[in-house]
Amino acid sequence: LPATDAGANYSQTLAATGGTGTLVWSSSNLPAWLALSPAGALSGTAPAVTSVTQYTFNVTVTDSVTATASQAFGLTVNPGLTITNASPLPSWTVNRLYSQTITATGGTGALTFSDAGTTLPAWLTITGAGLLSGNSPTAGTFNFTLKVTDSLSAFATKAFALTINPAPSVTTTSLPPTTSGIVYGQSLAAAGGMAPLT
Repeated sequence: LPATDAGANYSQTLAATGGTGTLVWSSSNLPAWLALSPAGALSGTAPAVTSVTQYTFNVTVTDSVTATASQAFGLTVNPGLTITNASPLPSWTVNRLYSQTITATGGTGALTFSDAGTTLPAWLTITGAGLLSGNSPTAGTFNFTLKVTDSLSAFATKAFALTINPAPSVTTTSLPPTTSGIVYGQSLAAAGGMAPLT
């Protein structure tokens, strides 16, 4: 049976061939969240799970002369989608190419990443595979929301902050004088950039 996501409404119709007259479906060990109609329609709301969980059960189809056939099934429920990167994202420096991979867990099938609306600054893009990249022309803190969608169209969003630092600059403007023969020591200072500064 096709897998589903935690919390999703599941619906699948079973099929059979052969037999005489009307076919009637039944099961004696369905998980509590699933129902099976006499016409073979499986339906229910998948429960919350924290890891991939498989439910197993048997179904029986009976025809009008009480001939039967049975089949065992496994139905996988995947955890809900979660974007796993922490916010704020690692900071960066102005006019340097930024690159960060966004990741997620849960969901069913292929995961696709996108901007949740039009929240990304113009200089930043995200690919469907989750590569966030761009080159900021200005320093500042940028706030945006990213989205991940699975093959069942379930999705999750997460808000992020990204700080772009000014280019590094030396802030020490003068050095104190010293006297001949005296050991000299003075710490230099800088601002901007991305630590550590060397």
